[in-house]
Amino acid sequence: MARSTQTPARKYGYQDVAELLREDVREAVFSAGSLLPTEKELQERFHVSRTTVRRALQALIDSGWAEASPNRGVIAKRGKLATKTTNVAYIDHTDTVNQVLFLQTNRHLQDLGLHLVHVDSRTHGVEGALRFAKEEGFAAAIVWPKKGYLNLDEVGDTFKQMPVICVQHEFPNITQADLVTEDHLMGGWLAASHLSRLGRKQIAITGMMDMLRTNHLRFSGYLLGQFHESVQPDAKNFSFCYTSNQAEPYMGHLERRLRDNDRPDALFVMDDFLMPYVVQTIEDAGLRVPEDIAIVAFGNDVPFTFGKRRLTTIDMDWSQVAGEVAERVRLRLEGDDRPPVTIRLGVNLVIRGSCGAPEEEWCVRPFSSHANSLAFARPNKQAAEFGERFESFFSNTSTVTNGGTRYE
Repeated sequence: MARSTQTPARKYGYQDVAELLREDVREAVFSAGSLLPTEKELQERFHVSRTTVRRALQALIDSGWAEASPNRGVIAKRGKLATKTTNVAYIDHTDTVNQVLFLQTNRHLQDLGLHLVHVDSRTHGVEGALRFAKEEGFAAAIVWPKKGYLNLDEVGDTFKQMPVICVQHEFPNITQADLVTEDHLMGGWLAASHLSRLGRKQIAITGMMDMLRTNHLRFSGYLLGQFHESVQPDAKNFSFCYTSNQAEPYMGHLERRLRDNDRPDALFVMDDFLMPYVVQTIEDAGLRVPEDIAIVAFGNDVPFTFGKRRLTTIDMDWSQVAGEVAERVRLRLEGDDRPPVTIRLGVNLVIRGSCGAPEEEWCVRPFSSHANSLAFARPNKQAAEFGERFESFFSNTSTVTNGGTRYE
């Protein structure tokens, strides 16, 4: 894509030429990594001397928007973004996890001279919140999406004009945003493997199932964990209860399954916020935790207990998420023009009493929403072992691993 090689005649100085070329790179007329026009072509476009063109190109190089390539020419680069404000939008529906993540991310951004501002997507919609951030001159936006696809007619060129970092979920129809998320596949694997190794053979699953890829990955991990322990998953144990447009979950499928003669002896709850509904359903079926049914939930944010037994969970370090998100904002504002990346952060299995493990294996790790936001216990030995086996399983893929984090 290229603009007309001719620019309306006027008197251009070298700074004018440099700024027009900079604008071309911003708008991807010349994409990062591509060659800029030759000196002769630029002379003809701007009706200026060769000296003016050379000074303009040097100014572009000095400002980080281009680099000289011997024997090739001058290559376009994405320079440091000029922003109207130091505000960064945090776009979400607001819940306990997001409150914790907001505070921790804000600490990191303040060290960079930036300020996090909450923009409620429940009120404005994700598109409206993004549009607001762009119109108000926000430097960047951090989004926890609550919908699968964006209406591109509403967001327009927002993703070109400011960096957007997604947390947990991606937008399938947007390719310009970085994603920082947890390793949902590994989390499902850890949960199902752990329950299988405790001797549970009928492992049911419940939770949210909709178009968000995180749910699909957790479900896939649940299947993989059983296969790896030679336990055969059974479709009659798939008891999903919630999707994003429901006012409250429907527990009828799980309740009927728990009353069957061949009922499940374990349950993987893909979303810990559903635990109150799950436990009520178990109690209504006359079952005990963990004697009759063992439980592992994804998420370490709901402090649920069963007598002295606490909920076994798949947990991640929200402070690590906050640091990665802030780092992506910093890099993009400083002109990082590499293709968007997906960062999958490692998860931990936190063993407590609900899974039926012996008490000596229980972890004293607190629930995230009740813990010191920067203090997290080390992963236990069993979780580390699962992690090694999991990474070995995927060792032939192009994924790079580093300390439990996968960069794609």
